Amino acid sequence: MRPLLAGLALLTTILLSACGETTVDATKGERLIRGVVAEQVDARVRSVRCPTGVKKQEGDTFTCTVTGVDGSRGDVVVTQRDGGGLAVVAPFLHVREAETVMAARIGKRIKASDVKLSCPEIVVVKQGSLFKCEATAKGRERNVTVRLTDAEGHFRYRLS
Repeated sequence: MRPLLAGLALLTTILLSACGETTVDATKGERLIRGVVAEQVDARVRSVRCPTGVKKQEGDTFTCTVTGVDGSRGDVVVTQRDGGGLAVVAPFLHVREAETVMAARIGKRIKASDVKLSCPEIVVVKQGSLFKCEATAKGRERNVTVRLTDAEGHFRYRLS
């Protein structure tokens, strides 16, 4: 299976401060990150929080926290680039793709075409980490335990 890691190194060159300002505009950064995560990872994002008062300095980094509508969270690392742009590293799993893959495989296994999965919105890709999803098929709910097998977003799952 191909890796489902999305957003590993999202690079954007949006200007985050007006001419002469000495700090990064946290609100614009949060809006940018929200859009990038929603588009690239297909996650439903409740909020993004970045630190305020970050001095503009090419090469410096800061961390922002992304929270999904279900309360799941993950951090993105933001590096300031030349000219006021940002490089955003958001190592999140593309959960919608993972849900689709698992639903198809579970459907074949239990001979059902109506399998639906619901997984956390934000899953940080880290080898060995676990997360749980809920599967519904034939009017019955079951738990799915998912283990990430590498830093690329590959995984194994167990239906219980």
